[in-house]
Amino acid sequence: MFKDTLVGGLSGLAYDGANNLWYALSDDRSRHAPARCYVLRLPPLTAGRPLLPEWVDVITLRGADGRPFPRQQVDPEALALRRDPASGRTSLLWTSEGNIRTRIPPALYESELDGRLLRELPLPPLLREIGRLRRGPRNNETLEGLALAPDGRHAWTAMESALTQDQGTMTPGAPPGPCRITRIDLASGRADRQVAYLPEPEPFGPAMPHGPAESGISAILLHGEQRMWVLERAWSLATGVSARLYEADLDAASNTLGTDRLRPGRYRPAPKRLLLDLKHSGLPHVDNFEAMAWGPPQPSGARTLVMCSDDNFNPLQVTQFAGFEVASP
Repeated sequence: MFKDTLVGGLSGLAYDGANNLWYALSDDRSRHAPARCYVLRLPPLTAGRPLLPEWVDVITLRGADGRPFPRQQVDPEALALRRDPASGRTSLLWTSEGNIRTRIPPALYESELDGRLLRELPLPPLLREIGRLRRGPRNNETLEGLALAPDGRHAWTAMESALTQDQGTMTPGAPPGPCRITRIDLASGRADRQVAYLPEPEPFGPAMPHGPAESGISAILLHGEQRMWVLERAWSLATGVSARLYEADLDAASNTLGTDRLRPGRYRPAPKRLLLDLKHSGLPHVDNFEAMAWGPPQPSGARTLVMCSDDNFNPLQVTQFAGFEVASP
């Protein structure tokens, strides 16, 4: 507990280098406490030393009426800190997965650092299309990733899984369908580009070739203008939780912004290569990693990458911070 809130469900992460502070977004749908974002400090990245957070503050996110979001109104997932190029003001960019079952579409918001809502940015209609048969986003599988471009003028949002009309065959070993990753011009608030990304097949084990399973995007980061780091998270009863980090080449992908349905062979998905399988990273345990952000540079000049897991407010899971040193290419 911290300031009368249950700490957990951390699904978005961002770093404020000017003040050496971290921001972590909880995906609590105002069930345990109002929708919120935590402010914290992390120790310097040192080999063998755990990254134990020091909680500093909690920010209550508020709607257009100035009040905390009511229960089930938002499902916060991804987070980025934006510094306005004109005013220099820092704000919170964050996504909500919405609630497709209750006809609440996914959304992209910008809030003050005190939680007051500044604006809701428009999304392409395809990403908000709900209530239609065999079309639109699927419940709890919408805006899972968010990243600022290096120019600070654009943000990319990533769908966790394929739109219903884009969906794959959903058979063991088959690709689950393309996730749409959309670039937003922050000045106009409009989408100006979109690429498709193919996550790995759902991880069915040989002893359990069917049953509950999922595979998709859980977080994204930009490593240069056209290279995106994509954290894929997968789960099945047979294999448990896995997390892998890939690099995607955005420049080599076709623009799918105006494409109603992504049919195989009619678009170019972003090529990708595996950077890290967290199962082989040296971590003693790999939980449900859903967030990542660039941190302060190392004394060597190398970049710091920090990941965080979402414990789903489940006593059998943990909130886990993991740090990695990233050498220059």
